[in-house]
Amino acid sequence: MVHAVLNKNEGGYGELLSVAYPLILSTASHTIMQFINRVFLAHYSPAALAACVPAGILSFTLLCFFLGTATYTNAFVSQYYGRGKQASVSVAVWQGVWVALASGLLLLLLGPLGLYIIDHSGHEAAVRALERPYFTILNSFAGFPVLNTALAAFFIGRGKTKVAMRVTIAGNALCVLLSWVLIFGVGPFPELGIRGAGFASAAGQMLITAIYLRLIFSAYNRRRYRTSRLVGVHKAMFARLIKYGAPSGAGFFLDVASFGAFIFIIGGIDKVSLAASNIIVSINMLVFMPVIGLGLATLTLAGKYIGMKKPDVSMRVTYNAARLAGIYALVFGLLFIAAPGFFINIFGSGHTAEYAEILALSRPLMKILAVFIFFDTVSIVFSDALRGAGDTRFQMIGASAAAWLLFVPGAWYILHRAGGDLEHAWAWGSFHVFLLSLFFLLRFRSGLWRRIDILKN
Repeated sequence: MVHAVLNKNEGGYGELLSVAYPLILSTASHTIMQFINRVFLAHYSPAALAACVPAGILSFTLLCFFLGTATYTNAFVSQYYGRGKQASVSVAVWQGVWVALASGLLLLLLGPLGLYIIDHSGHEAAVRALERPYFTILNSFAGFPVLNTALAAFFIGRGKTKVAMRVTIAGNALCVLLSWVLIFGVGPFPELGIRGAGFASAAGQMLITAIYLRLIFSAYNRRRYRTSRLVGVHKAMFARLIKYGAPSGAGFFLDVASFGAFIFIIGGIDKVSLAASNIIVSINMLVFMPVIGLGLATLTLAGKYIGMKKPDVSMRVTYNAARLAGIYALVFGLLFIAAPGFFINIFGSGHTAEYAEILALSRPLMKILAVFIFFDTVSIVFSDALRGAGDTRFQMIGASAAAWLLFVPGAWYILHRAGGDLEHAWAWGSFHVFLLSLFFLLRFRSGLWRRIDILKN
């Protein structure tokens, strides 16, 4: 009788939420941290607000190939854990760590490319002067987020998501505190402006690394998972991580890069349009990032049940997660339409003429954002379910084609040839995420992912 009840509850809302809510809180804390930092910068100067999002997105774009590859460590850990292979869990984690360490070095080499992009972005000189140091600081320490992603897989892939939640919240709390004192120069600390936000972000990530390493090398984990004895490179597993993780990372990179290109295209209009769009991006991140946690929970549970050879339960998990994501996005969408000022006015009072113009331009975009977030959140869930199953190449090709053959050229044409404005550009972005959500839904329903076995040599 008990066995039947457990089977009935597999992949249900209870199990999904128990794994997802710590991840949702983790990503929410990261979003709140970024949101608060941008509010700090908005109150520091309009130029700092205009500079922080493009430079931040550029830094994230350069690291997201490596981040996407390292994130795929979760899929291996969850499937090995589902099959009861404890030693393989540790081996998989360390392969992700080796990827992360290599990525840190490669990201340093990509620094000049990022500065070149900023210098040729067409942004105003005052904005570029702030984008350069902020990007340089973020990129110099960019290996730490990738490393933390690989280390977190040891816990997330096994469903120990509360550990990841506590570690992430600790790092983000430190970042917020240091942002406040370093941006404005509180007490004995120097006033560093946007540079202070960059150093605070780096410090938070370094704290997360230190805590994860302490936990992974605890006496219990050294004994049960042999974490200290399995540190080396395992050629076969490393190759499989690259085989499945690299397409995932490439797809992630090209997707994020397309949105970064979208922001830079908007920045070519003027500083006011860029700042207004940055406000919308920041609000979107506030709502969107918790869904990243739900998507990661979907990947973890889908991978676990695929490892247990129960693909039907993986499907149940995914559809339940999609329903939750849709309801969540609908609630926020209604709030965006009913009370846009509640969100917009956080970024400034509009007492100056420049800020009044920025806030006025942001307000009508909230209705478009309501549509954008619905399809974006649903897209994330089905995309992560496919990644958990190993269906990464199809995802990379399809999503990348939609981004670079449709989304980016269309946005450029709308703004620079068709005479469109900011509202038209964001409406085009909403159409793009609608296509992505439909694309991933149809692929998932096809069931072709059932044929893939990422653990097979």
